[in-house]
Amino acid sequence: MDADDPGQRTAFDVTSTSLLDGLLDPKNDRIWTEFFERYGPIVRGFARKLRLREHEADDAVQETMVTFVTKYRQGEYDRQKGRLRSWLCGLAYHKIRHLLDRRQQRERQAAAVGGNASVLDSIPDEDRMTEVWEGEWRNAILRRCLDQIRDETDPVRLRAFELYALQGWSPDDVAEELGISRNMVYLSKSRVLTRIAKLRDEMDKAWQEGSLP
Repeated sequence: MDADDPGQRTAFDVTSTSLLDGLLDPKNDRIWTEFFERYGPIVRGFARKLRLREHEADDAVQETMVTFVTKYRQGEYDRQKGRLRSWLCGLAYHKIRHLLDRRQQRERQAAAVGGNASVLDSIPDEDRMTEVWEGEWRNAILRRCLDQIRDETDPVRLRAFELYALQGWSPDDVAEELGISRNMVYLSKSRVLTRIAKLRDEMDKAWQEGSLP
């Protein structure tokens, strides 16, 4: 199915049910998997940007996801009072600070040295932290958009978009490489970007609301 087909249906064209409501059921593995695959990469990218090591980032993801679900089941998250994105960011930030502090304590004990600079001092201020989180959120949504577009777009048009828009090839080189017209290269870029914009807006809304197709 081509991305510019006006008759196509997507995951966001159907009535949504709540991902968050599904998390209330401890036996709902499908919901847990979607929740983890949706938000886990955001927490991971955030943790790495705030200087956690690879294994520490793994811990941050696991602990943040479990804490979110636990607190949600206990009624500590009110969807009417704040966005899921902001609440999840706060939980992740708390876990990351804890892991950095724990690392620093281990390193100080091993070296038997006190008074060295705290790794916590390198954590960005609130404004910068929010900027980093928002960047990871946008990147995760863009990756999911591209995954969906790959499933519904003609491979030649998609490849033309990737070469021209993402890899910086000239329109003439793309046209020659794929055996299509230069006009088709321009058209492929335009249509894929339009599709991305539509999906991105729909997906961002769904992710912020915790909804699920």
